[in-house]
Amino acid sequence: MRPRPWRRSRPTPRARSFEADLHDFADDDFEPVSLRNATAFGFSPRLRADIVLNDLVASAVLDGEIVVKSDGTPWRPLVHARDIAEAFLACLEAPRDAVHDQAFNVGTDSENRRVAEIAEVVAEAVPGSTVRITGEFGGDPRSYRVDFGRITRALPTFKPTWTTLDGARELASAYRQYSLTRDMIRDRFTRLAWLRHLQEEGRLSEDLRWL
Repeated sequence: MRPRPWRRSRPTPRARSFEADLHDFADDDFEPVSLRNATAFGFSPRLRADIVLNDLVASAVLDGEIVVKSDGTPWRPLVHARDIAEAFLACLEAPRDAVHDQAFNVGTDSENRRVAEIAEVVAEAVPGSTVRITGEFGGDPRSYRVDFGRITRALPTFKPTWTTLDGARELASAYRQYSLTRDMIRDRFTRLAWLRHLQEEGRLSEDLRWL
């Protein structure tokens, strides 16, 4: 591999994205690929209980009620963590011409869902639970429906297999198996609370660097 000279990105009035910085360095020896994952879901030992499907399933299992505090209309594209891993693998194995200096949304069109619809899927996965849409936060401005056509065309071997219903059932089963509690969610599986805990223990600085 020949040495590659360091190149300074030209300053712009607005902040540049990391993808734009990678593009500046893309050449014959450096093959960047950017993956823009949809909202992840799925169980893991390092659970995130504060993302939409994981959170709603926890409410269904622990409280028997799925509470949606927005009006339920915002869109969320969902993708299982295992399908995200498959996307990474597909990019690593793909021909260079298919992925070089490209950005891909990771997910599938069928899993673009409104929050109210996600809540109904959770109710199906957790029999006996009910959905309550309070609307107290109004229309959540964080609403986005994503086109996954590019990754489908470029990586025909990448075929997400997990549906929202599959993931909700997996989560409900795992939560029961490992006896999930509200205290566990608060103290261990909510990102902001865990970061505050690390800072209070003196293990993490205010700018989120390890001490």
